[in-house]
Amino acid sequence: MKSLNIRISVVLIILVVGLVSIYPTFKLYTTPNISKEEETSLSKRAIHLGLDLRGGMHLVLEVDTTGLKEKSSDLRDRALEIIKNRIDQFGVFEPVIEKQSYNRIVVQLPGVDRDRAVNIIGQVAHLEFKLVAEQTVAQDLFKKIDNALEGGDTLSIKEPFSSYLMTVEGDMGIDMRDEDSVQAALEQARAAIPTDLQVAFGPKEIYQSREVKKIYVLKKEAELTGEAIRDARHKPNPSQSLQNMGYWSVEIEMKRDAARKFASITGRNINKRLAIVLDNVVQSAPNIAERIPQGRAIITGQFKAEEARDLAIVLRAGALPAPLKIVEERSVGPSLGRDSITQGIRASVFGAIFVVLFMLVYYSLSGLIANFALFLNIVLLIGVLAAFRGTMTMPGIAGIALTVGMAVDANILIFERIREELQLGKTIRTAITQGFQRAWLAIFDSNMTTIISGFVLYLFGTGPIRGFALTLMVGLIINLITAVFVTRAIFDYFAHKFEITKLRI
Repeated sequence: MKSLNIRISVVLIILVVGLVSIYPTFKLYTTPNISKEEETSLSKRAIHLGLDLRGGMHLVLEVDTTGLKEKSSDLRDRALEIIKNRIDQFGVFEPVIEKQSYNRIVVQLPGVDRDRAVNIIGQVAHLEFKLVAEQTVAQDLFKKIDNALEGGDTLSIKEPFSSYLMTVEGDMGIDMRDEDSVQAALEQARAAIPTDLQVAFGPKEIYQSREVKKIYVLKKEAELTGEAIRDARHKPNPSQSLQNMGYWSVEIEMKRDAARKFASITGRNINKRLAIVLDNVVQSAPNIAERIPQGRAIITGQFKAEEARDLAIVLRAGALPAPLKIVEERSVGPSLGRDSITQGIRASVFGAIFVVLFMLVYYSLSGLIANFALFLNIVLLIGVLAAFRGTMTMPGIAGIALTVGMAVDANILIFERIREELQLGKTIRTAITQGFQRAWLAIFDSNMTTIISGFVLYLFGTGPIRGFALTLMVGLIINLITAVFVTRAIFDYFAHKFEITKLRI
């Protein structure tokens, strides 16, 4: 009885753990008007719905190979791997990312914010570290641009270039309303800009109630590129200025060789400025106060927490080898998800009810024990999927329905074996023991062969097929526990505790 009490206690503990695991999933999808914070918290511990249930986005991307010498297929393969890495770190569950012909890549993302996902996927993330030219060099360049604009009577820009410039926090800048004119002036005076220099802009920011951009004159050759990055993390902005309070930054850590080069660069250029340029936009241009030996740098700016996290993701995953164009975009509406969930759950519930009634009618009280094991099987299956943040799709619901049938099949084998032992005149305890022992091999073989098939599907399948295979494998493994250990513990407990003389089976 001491051993039986322990086994029954284990069964109850398993039941409680399973119910606790599925509670976040139950609350997430049944609570109306749930707050954004609570939804985020619950989603970390709940089952996620796939594209066919929750809705999401379907993108077809094309690699723009214009002006590139590398093979288009190689560029597509590199872009595919980088997109996979970015989406994995983005935290999307059950994404579908596949190659197509004509340099195209198909991306399916369930339940994500469209703009944020497109930004993460399509951002080239070409990071460069460039020295900022001395102030006298910048002033001379602006004068050359003015002279070039003065000398061309046919030019459309008649105003001096310097007339568009203003002071923004110690740097030169422009008003956003003049951006088109400034860009046109730079294009018309392109011949006046030396080949070893370039004019670059910072991101849009608010200065004295005006939208402005800072303007920089940089050395054209990069000292380091994004290939030097080993890791990137988002963190609160370390700057104490009121303007940057509440914003986030991205701290980058360089590879060993790059860190040594970075130390040499900063050591040679003390009291000069090093611009951090992302996709041709100067995110920051800090002053080099001393040699930096650790190979660390911080990209500051007016980033929100989500923007800083996304930037860290794309920097860790690496830069795209070429720009991507969205050639097709479709959205799967949530109504499809609700209909699919309702129909899938209805079919599974009806199937489970018929199975439960059959077991009660055909096997009497023993069928009740089998039904409890079946209930525990489903609770544990959903609990395991929730604990590992699995994704539920329509094929996954089909896998649960199939698991219900397989679970009952194991109990039927056991009950028929026990019946045979009872017909041979054996005692109830002996019939239970030998019935379970003789049915075990058949149960193990049938479940293992199906698990192997599911493993092959999971290994070589994609998207919904993998969801079906995962649900099926987890359900069958749990079935081996519930159908044998749980039902055996309950049978033994009642046989020893109440000294039953007749087994209704």
